[in-house]
Order: sequence, then structure tokens, then C-alpha cells
Amino acid sequence: MGNEDTTGEVPSGPPKYHFHKAAECMEAFTNASKGLADGAKPNVHAGLVGWATDGFGIYAYQDINGDKPVVDECGGHFGPVDTGEVKYHYHSRVIVPYTLACQGPALGKCANTQRGTNYCHSGCGYEVCVQPGTKQSDLEEVA
Repeated sequence: MGNEDTTGEVPSGPPKYHFHKAAECMEAFTNASKGLADGAKPNVHAGLVGWATDGFGIYAYQDINGDKPVVDECGGHFGPVDTGEVKYHYHSRVIVPYTLACQGPALGKCANTQRGTNYCHSGCGYEVCVQPGTKQSDLEEVA
């Protein structure tokens, strides 16, 4: 495949690789599906699998303690990542849009960024979402 867009124009710069679905062959994803006897770590935050164009990290499915992530409309939230650092980040999902629906934090404005089909997540019910169990003092350091 060449580095062309649909108009036949050749964009400048190197090609940008991206995923349309979660890359479940990556170690960050396989940890969630292999057994304890095979070295799985089910009670940890999933590993980093990529970066969004807004600079925030995209992580595999599970959140801290192996919990399901509580995300905003864009598919992200504030909370600890695999390093223990608290930051805004996205999580991959097993359903469309698989990663992020918009660039977050959503602030309740995801639908305004959609054209045609709306891929916004249902969200946590607030403009900014925080993973349960995240310490207030850690959030204040991010701000």
C-alpha cells in the first residue's frame, strides 16, 4: 500500500500506522486472557498500547485492580495507569469505537464532534470521569 489519501494526493511525511480494532495479539491484551499459570496479572492496570493524536495514552481493556474502566463519552478518564501515575488516558474496548470516540476529556461535548454516526460512549454521567479508588491528592497533582 502506498502513502496516498483517497484523492490521489500523496501526503508529506512518513505513513502513520494505526489500528481500527484492538490489537489483541499485543502483550497488553494477552495478559487479560491468559491464565494465572501462564503468568497473567489479572489485578493490575492494562499496559500501554499506543498514543492518541492528542498525546494521551491508550491502554488495553482492564483498569487498576483489573476492574472495568469507568470512562467519559470519549472513552477516557483520570486515574492511575500501569506505572501508578495518575493521568488522563483512554482504554480500548471490545465494541465500536474500540478506542476513543473523540479527544478528551469529553466535558459533555462528544456529540458535537461527531459527523454522521455518533460513536460517543455512554459516559459516566459527568463531564469528567475518575476511576473509582483514585486518591483526591493524586488528582490534585495532575491539575
